[in-house]
Amino acid sequence: MNILIVDDQISVIKGITTGINFSQLGIHHVYTATNVAQAKEIIKANVIDILISDIEMPNENGLSLCKWSFDNHPHMICILLTSHASFTYAKEALKFGCFDYIIQPAPYHEIEDVILRAIAKIMSDREKNHYYNLEVTGNIVLNLFSQNPSNRQNSILSLNQMGYSISEDSHIQSVIIEIYPYTKSESPTFSDKSIYLSLIEKAKMSFHSPTINPLVCLNRYKQFVLLLLCNDESLQEVGMESFNLFYENLCKELGPDISCYITPQGLLSESREVIYAGHQLLINNVTKKPGIYLSKRDKTIPKSTGILENITRWTKLLESSQFSILEENILSYLEFNAFINRLNLENLSEFHQQLTKIFFVYSYQMNIDIMNLFSVKFTYSDYMNSYKDVRSLTECISYIIHAIKDNSSADVAKGDVQRAIEYILANISNAISVKDVANYVHLSPEYFSKLFKKEMGENVKNYILRIKVDVAKDLLENPNIPISMVATELGYNNFSHFTQMFKKHEDVTPSEYRNRILNHDKE
Repeated sequence: MNILIVDDQISVIKGITTGINFSQLGIHHVYTATNVAQAKEIIKANVIDILISDIEMPNENGLSLCKWSFDNHPHMICILLTSHASFTYAKEALKFGCFDYIIQPAPYHEIEDVILRAIAKIMSDREKNHYYNLEVTGNIVLNLFSQNPSNRQNSILSLNQMGYSISEDSHIQSVIIEIYPYTKSESPTFSDKSIYLSLIEKAKMSFHSPTINPLVCLNRYKQFVLLLLCNDESLQEVGMESFNLFYENLCKELGPDISCYITPQGLLSESREVIYAGHQLLINNVTKKPGIYLSKRDKTIPKSTGILENITRWTKLLESSQFSILEENILSYLEFNAFINRLNLENLSEFHQQLTKIFFVYSYQMNIDIMNLFSVKFTYSDYMNSYKDVRSLTECISYIIHAIKDNSSADVAKGDVQRAIEYILANISNAISVKDVANYVHLSPEYFSKLFKKEMGENVKNYILRIKVDVAKDLLENPNIPISMVATELGYNNFSHFTQMFKKHEDVTPSEYRNRILNHDKE
């Protein structure tokens, strides 16, 4: 919030600027001018919210400045100073859109009262305007976190024009709010607008400083982001009790199924780093347990869940068709680790990968077509993305075990090509050749190659390479698996040969493919 004081008497300007604590009123910058011409130049060069001007000045007077301001900057509030308690002046001032006028000399507390009323009107008008343009305002705020510097600069400019005096050096802190009923539901019980209003209102109730501006946006994951902005040190004085109050008030209005992730403080120029710290908190809350979480840069990662110690036992249960016991055992293990807060995104992803391996290997061995395990309601993509939270992974495990159980009893006679495909899939980690596959189905390599191409539309060598590339791509999406290990897993002892094969099929090297996937996920 900025104010401009115009008076041809320097003593009056000095008296007002020293007698009133503008920072306590929420005024960031106080500009001064001794004539109308100088005042107009300041208004043109800066965002001025409140104008306090003397009426009686040589050359152009305060009434003229008020009229010019009303015509060119209608959102600016004008307050006039006068030594004459004349109704003529008041009538003229009101005609030009003057907010109020003060009879000089006036005590400083009276001037403060008028300024406070002006600030209240500005905030009320600003809120009304924002409430009717929530989507536009939200997109402007969201662009503050953009990787493109020009997007951030455009957002800063737009917010300045809306009355927020911010810059790259402004202090910020964010709260990512995950409202579970809203996030999970396609038709939430409350509207976006009502949530926007609740967040802004609860922020004002909890963070009392007049210099802290709360702004709200909605990200692509249907999570709300509350951004706290100021140009002084006010954020450093905000304690945990204020965030607790914000969370409690929000839960009272929107329900208890809410998590708030508080980011560290930083500068607007560091907005991406600030919001990333909060995002890491969010994605590692894999149990989706409601609560308030504070970001700490030195936060330790939970220890391994020890899943490898259980793989052998689960494999034996699967191979002996004890599906109910297997499901109960895996889900109990997952529930226990969630209860003791031992899970995060990394080890939940490992959990998912290890289970996928034993499920798919078993399916290959039992001649079950992997794609037959999925349906329109639960797709392969749903399965592969179920590692992100405990609830999704629990549903995934139950589904896949029941699907395997339903398909394992099917004993359909397979042709030579189908049996060859199953052999290839089961031995994809080995350096298998066309001859190896032909020997498995008891056919000559020449005859088998012709038969395979006729039925599949491609030769067997290309098919083997394509399957290896598909498996490689899945493995490369996990940054914890070295690329050299990926090559070894697919039967390539020569790393260079693996790289050439992969680039031939994908037009990029394995390293380039992994970087592209990781950068896409980060964005």
